[in-house]
Amino acid sequence: MKDNLKIVLRYIKSYKARSLAIAVSIILATSLIVGIGTLSRSSQQADVDRLRRELGTDHAYFKDIKINQLESIKSSKDIKNLGITSYYASTDVNEKLPINIEYANKNYLTSHSKLIKGSFPKASNEVVVEKWALNSMGLKPEINQDLTFKLYQKENPETFKVVGILEDRYIEKSKGKCEIFLNLNQSKLDKFTAYVEFNEGSDINTNIDNIAKNAMLDENSIGKNSMLIDSTMENGILDDSSKFVAIAMSLFAGIVIYSIYVISIYQRVQEYGVLRAIGATNFRIFKLMFYELFILALIAMPIGICTGMGGAQIFNRSAGNIKFEGNINVTPFVIPDKIILLSIACTILTILIISFFTYLKIRRISPIDAIRKTFGTDKNVTKVNSLISKLTLNISVTKSISAKNIFRNKKGFIVIILSMSIGGIIIIKDNYKSSFLDVQNKSSQEQTYMNADFILSNVFLNETGNSTSFKDIKGFNDNQIDKIKNIDGIGKIKTASILNTRIEVDTINRLDYYEAINSAPYYKKFPLFTKNKTTGKYTLKQKLRGYDDEMIKSLEKYLVSGSINLKKMKKENLSIVYVPEISKTQKYSKTFTPGAGTPAVDIKVGDTIKVKYPKVGIDTGLYESQKDNYEYLEYDFKVGAIVSYPFADNGMYSGDEGVDVITSSEYLKKLTDVDKYNLVYIDLNKNANKKKINKLLGKIGSEVPGTTTVDMMVEKENSDKMTSRSMIYNYGIVAVMFIISVFNIINNISYNLTSRTNEFGMLRAIGISEKGFKNMILYEGILYGALSSIITIVAGLIIQFKMYYLQGFVSYGLGFSIDYKIYILVVLANIIVGILATYIPSRKINKISIVEAINITE
Repeated sequence: MKDNLKIVLRYIKSYKARSLAIAVSIILATSLIVGIGTLSRSSQQADVDRLRRELGTDHAYFKDIKINQLESIKSSKDIKNLGITSYYASTDVNEKLPINIEYANKNYLTSHSKLIKGSFPKASNEVVVEKWALNSMGLKPEINQDLTFKLYQKENPETFKVVGILEDRYIEKSKGKCEIFLNLNQSKLDKFTAYVEFNEGSDINTNIDNIAKNAMLDENSIGKNSMLIDSTMENGILDDSSKFVAIAMSLFAGIVIYSIYVISIYQRVQEYGVLRAIGATNFRIFKLMFYELFILALIAMPIGICTGMGGAQIFNRSAGNIKFEGNINVTPFVIPDKIILLSIACTILTILIISFFTYLKIRRISPIDAIRKTFGTDKNVTKVNSLISKLTLNISVTKSISAKNIFRNKKGFIVIILSMSIGGIIIIKDNYKSSFLDVQNKSSQEQTYMNADFILSNVFLNETGNSTSFKDIKGFNDNQIDKIKNIDGIGKIKTASILNTRIEVDTINRLDYYEAINSAPYYKKFPLFTKNKTTGKYTLKQKLRGYDDEMIKSLEKYLVSGSINLKKMKKENLSIVYVPEISKTQKYSKTFTPGAGTPAVDIKVGDTIKVKYPKVGIDTGLYESQKDNYEYLEYDFKVGAIVSYPFADNGMYSGDEGVDVITSSEYLKKLTDVDKYNLVYIDLNKNANKKKINKLLGKIGSEVPGTTTVDMMVEKENSDKMTSRSMIYNYGIVAVMFIISVFNIINNISYNLTSRTNEFGMLRAIGISEKGFKNMILYEGILYGALSSIITIVAGLIIQFKMYYLQGFVSYGLGFSIDYKIYILVVLANIIVGILATYIPSRKINKISIVEAINITE
């Protein structure tokens, strides 16, 4: 063992340049694997943290359970936190704010929120309240104030003393779900809801099933936080992206390392021949190779791991996390233990394979041939030289020699050309993709309705099942809209009233598209459409929208047919109909480009369509699942125009999948008495004080429970950042691959030249000038660059054509284009790399005297 290590260390020192190239290749490959793994792992944790904030920390809840069932749940395994609540009362319908009053234990309050002032309730009339709930009541967030309410189905009003202020809960605030909490005394109650958070790493779904079985609960009593469960279960596992990068980089780095190492081995094959001649076994030769690469890996891997994690943190801090969706947030730093182990395993496996294949090469050479260094020549050299001679009849002798020489080692030539081409091909591909990313980014902003600087939306969810009607719409009145208009810095305001209605159609043109939607888990419960078996007609969920003048004008850009007559729309039932268009090239995607897709239904300008809504109040659950049997009010609308995009949407009920009827706000008010706006789009003037306006809008928004105020300027900025950071990420990978390949290019070309030192010595001896010699070497580098450029251009064009047709470029109305600048830059880069790779060894060769050069046998 000691002797082997001495030999190996001597080899590493003797071939410093190649040992360094191998070590750097391992460092770069490891850093890329670990860097991407770190970003991915940190992003997994960030996703869990985000969902915990937005959806709550509980993985499941069990409602309407008895005391014995609660005790059964308490005894279950893998429970990290158990929050318990019990319903007490709700405010009367005549109170200005609907409030649920609940009993809650301390675990529930601390896991869902945080006490920011005062104490938890103890006495029977003491309560804790969120800040936003007090603000919605017109009260300051102070303790020791009394709240008096008339409670539903209770004769006398009751008074509660505020002893603590809670931090606002995200999901309840966004829904406008107002609750205050009393102290929970378990012994005095008989019905509970248990909220369970399980330990990470446990099988959460199995635990929920076990609880249900042991406590004898039916499925109606169980609610799962599915998104949080999935995110928690995936947190810490190796994602496909990390696995792919690890395998791809290991393969790429392995090819480069193998190429570098084989040349190093050929330079010492004589020494291996001597060792084998004096009795060294083939296995010992294999061990020498493995030990050498393993020692280099032991040095390189820790550097690569630290560089990868450090680089990931720099990228994270400067550009945001690796998840190219959602907010641009700095994710928590998490050490990716699994990805580190994967990178180590990949590296060891790579060097083991390299050692084995290199050993097979050496094994084929007899000890005598190895000592003499007569282990064969390329059998195809004569054929190649004959072909090159015919192709180079009309060029100078030195250039002809250069052309012949680069083809002498076919495998080396292929490796060099591929190494020089691959970087350029990826750059062309990513550059073409980036040109499309801007279009996709704008389309994405359109699809998520980022059509204003600020959006105030109110989606009132009636979760108790009480009757609601058109008049129950929660939103902003005219006075509140005037308040917004009077804020300094406000430019345009666009308002909409969106009502959840239905329409009947005879046919659906792209039934496969709508059936695919209906097959999704949510729509299985709340279908987008149903078919009447008797009439054969389809009842489709849709929205009746009342738009103000400014918002109606915004629809002009998306006009498919007809014309928009604003004056008539205010006086009569003339409407604009939004008909979704399904992409002709992407089977299950919509397109908002007018006339670019297949219309969902055959509605034409001049047709009359009926929109219907129940006459009486509705149960939201029954209505949305289309299982009701209500009598309906029907409203007739004449189609004056058809558009391919509704411009504004709240993302609820039918989303933007329904055939929506758009009328003017004035006409909608006459028709239905709806006088509130649940969607407000606001654009700012150029030099407006955004922060100040945001606060003022938030204050006005808090007057209407359930209102969310979103700064879309930040969202759009984040969306633009996503595009740029994805390109930084992609080009970062390309850069690392390019650097690794450069080592291989320089190493192979350098060896290709230095191994012919004696031939160059002879050429110099018969009279080639120094300038002629330099030009000959330079020409060789240019040839490498030119040949790799031809492959790069051909492959780049093929990839562009495939991307154009397969990745949806056509569906955006884009023509095929070639960025000539990037092709020219790639060609120049290839030629420069070829020249540099030949220039470095040529200087070394030129310094050797002619006699020494002729006597060199390598």
